[in-house]
Amino acid sequence: MAVLLGKKKTFPDNKPTSETSLSIDKLPDYKIDNQHIKSFLESISIEFLFSEFGENRVNAGGSEFNLGNRLEPSLSTIRHYFPNAKFTVYSDFDLEIEGVNLKKVTSPVPEKEHPRYLYRTADYFKFKSLAESEADFRCVVDSDMFVVSPDIYSLVYLTKIFGFCAPYTPRNLLKRDMEISLDARKITDESSGFGHSYNQSPMTLWKDSENGKAFFEKCCEIMIKEPSRASLVMWKAALETHSSPYLLPAEFCVCGDDVGIGNEVILHVGHTQVADYYNVKFKG
Repeated sequence: MAVLLGKKKTFPDNKPTSETSLSIDKLPDYKIDNQHIKSFLESISIEFLFSEFGENRVNAGGSEFNLGNRLEPSLSTIRHYFPNAKFTVYSDFDLEIEGVNLKKVTSPVPEKEHPRYLYRTADYFKFKSLAESEADFRCVVDSDMFVVSPDIYSLVYLTKIFGFCAPYTPRNLLKRDMEISLDARKITDESSGFGHSYNQSPMTLWKDSENGKAFFEKCCEIMIKEPSRASLVMWKAALETHSSPYLLPAEFCVCGDDVGIGNEVILHVGHTQVADYYNVKFKG
């Protein structure tokens, strides 16, 4: 009754969590105090991968960036916690960023005139980069993410345990994802779309996960054969390989529907709701 009378709301207003802003120019000093974690990270090779196509940066989430280079704020916030990691970007143009290895590639994805062609291409090379990296821990991430917690180290452990990981999406069901998303396709298998959908950042793979490597290689094959939204490609790959990534919780990819969830690890600040809620500043 209070809701009907306007005295209460079913959901709180999305007000910022604090008056403090987040910026890549104001990252706090951080040093690993846990010797066990430090030793573990020093014992393995780590590579973070980006997939950026088209010289004009387009962000479907609505946020506008003015941060010095194409990979921010992801690059600086990941380096903050992984200063010794290798960084690689797959791209179709000369994307020169200090300390980042460029792999200039040509897309094998068909239908070049399709409006979602560059998105499909970027997703194809996300899958491919994971499969062909030689690092122990491989992680592909979009450029509009902001790491806010040392709990990011747990992602390495989860990947070692489960072999390969991908984040949940607020849309949850693949059926729902296909109903409201761009570049959707009809689901024709017997699941009727009642399987988990996935986001694509961050996705991870451990070096000796044969199931994970086979899964991402199958994603590449399907994207060339039946190009579409990556979540549907991943579902088809799961059907064919009989395996799927470990589903990461929302805290690893906090989207607009997740703001204020608590225990945040990575904010998807390309979504304006997320950037506004956490007071993220985009001018470097």
